[in-house]
This record gives sequence, C-alpha cells and structure tokens, in this order.
Amino acid sequence: MKGFRVFLCILAVVLGIVTSGMGETSKILLTFGAPPSSSAVYSYWVAIAKAIQTVYPEFQITVTECQGAMDITKRVRSGLVPVGNSMSNTDYENYNGLGPFEGKAFKDLRIIWYFDITPQQWVVAQDANIKTIYDLSGKKFNPGGTGTAAVVITRQVFELLGVKPDYFEASQKDAAEAFVNRQIIGVTKSGPAPDSFVLQLAVSIPIAILGLSDDELKRVNEKYPYLIPYTIPAETYKGVGTVKTVAVMMGAQTTSKLPQEVGYKMIKAVCEGGKSIWAAAYPSAAKLNPLELTLKSKVPLHAGTVQYLKELGHNVPPELVPPEYKDVK
Repeated sequence: MKGFRVFLCILAVVLGIVTSGMGETSKILLTFGAPPSSSAVYSYWVAIAKAIQTVYPEFQITVTECQGAMDITKRVRSGLVPVGNSMSNTDYENYNGLGPFEGKAFKDLRIIWYFDITPQQWVVAQDANIKTIYDLSGKKFNPGGTGTAAVVITRQVFELLGVKPDYFEASQKDAAEAFVNRQIIGVTKSGPAPDSFVLQLAVSIPIAILGLSDDELKRVNEKYPYLIPYTIPAETYKGVGTVKTVAVMMGAQTTSKLPQEVGYKMIKAVCEGGKSIWAAAYPSAAKLNPLELTLKSKVPLHAGTVQYLKELGHNVPPELVPPEYKDVK
C-alpha cells in the first residue's frame, strides 16, 4: 500500500497536481517558463500566476526565467516546465516538425491561450545610415537574444530576402551593451510595440526601426503563413515613423499531459476573475480578445481551453480539438 501511495505522489507531481488524503486535491503545483526578466512579458507571467492563484487558491505557481521562446519550448517538450510562454511560429514548427524541429514533430503540444501580437522589430542606430534591411549585409547585427523566437524569424526573413548580416549571437543583455557601445549596428526584438527593451535602448541612442515593403511582406507571408503583416504606428517610438513588419502571436503552451480541469481553471481565471490583475501589469494585451486570438491557433488547443470555449458558445474547429478532450455536462 505504501509503495502504491508513493507511485501516486510521483504521478501527481509529473501531472502538476499534489494530492493528500482520500482523493482530496490540496494543491496544484505548476512552474511557468517565462522570457528574460528584461522583457515586459516576464511581468505578464508573474501577474498571470498571481491572477490564477487569486481566483483558485489551490494553485501554487512558480515563474522561472528562461532565455526565450525556443528555450521555453524545449523545456516544455522535455517536461522540465509544464506551462510556458510561446510564439505561434515556434508552435507551428514544433508541432509539425519543421525548421529547428525538423523531423521531430511534437504532437503532444497544446495551446492554452494566445494573448498578444508581437511584431518583429529590427532596431538600428539612427545615425548609422542604415535605411533598409539590405544595408545590414556584412554588418554586425544581433538577430535576437540567444534562444528566442526572434532569432529564428530574423534568419528566416533575411535568408528569404537575401539579406546577409554578420550575425552577433548574444543574450539580450549582452546585445544591448554591444549596441550601446557601438560594437554592433543593431539588434532584433520580438515583442509588443512599444517594447520596454527597445525603449531602454532609445534612452542611450536615438533609434530607427527597419521595415518591409508590401511586396516583401507578401513574399514572406507566402513562404511562412504564420508570419502575419503588422504595422507599428508612427511615433510609437519617438522620432520613428510608420513601420511595416511581420508579427506572430504570443501565448501559453503546454502538453496533453496537463489535466483538462487544470487548463480550464487557468483560462477561466485569465479571462474572468483575474483579468484586472494581469491587465495592470501588461495593458497592451488587455486591448485584445484572447479567445479570438486563441481560435486562430494553427495547432490543437488544450482540452481545458476547448471546454471553456464551448461553455461560452464558441464554435471550435475540429482540427483544434485534441483527442483527449472530454465533454463536460
């Protein structure tokens, strides 16, 4: 009997649930994989944890700092973290075994929700005489923080369009220092506009942001349908005009192993009782409808998300309903 109880405890920890007593659920222990603390998205995840715990006190959530979407995705794939920040492009490639996951499709991937649209921002010094992305060829340029989706997107777009920078691989912190010290010509940041990281750079050096033409946007979208056209309005950053670029959705990823009830409680807390908490920490996402974004997913949703969407009367496309989903009456 003792050995059986030990087995149940181990299984519960793996699933993110710790039980005590006869079938009584005492605590739901989860770890959230978040982007670097220098990103505003880190604050979002801290606030999300607080929001869920406020609505459902049985949750105990730890937020751990990771390098970026690629790093978080690898941790979710390996089971190191049960829930993590994600980017829709990485989600698509991860699920289908494309790009950096070539031949290694991860069909257990599930999306709990999407919450923001994040444009690709190619930042250069205003006085660097860099007018288009093609001027970056041969110049030292950071494609994004090590392990972030920004790196993958930058390389995909630039390779497609024939742009060949001398890539400076570094963490966001090291890239920022190199940019401010004029060791590199520019940096990439994938995030909401305005982005706190970009704003910090602009304090030290007047910046410009490079964009794409309508024809270039069309070519990129045809090759990579998950990269959607996006316009950063003029004066989002002081002195910077309108910029056309590509964007992806940012969300919460998990696996089929996360119980349906747990995912249901999470998204319900995010959309209802806990919204005021995270909206204060990350106001840009508060302007968007997370359920509308979530229904645009290119990979299956978590069973708990499907339950919540159907409860609200949404029509969930069959391809987004995972096989483990169970109707709740």
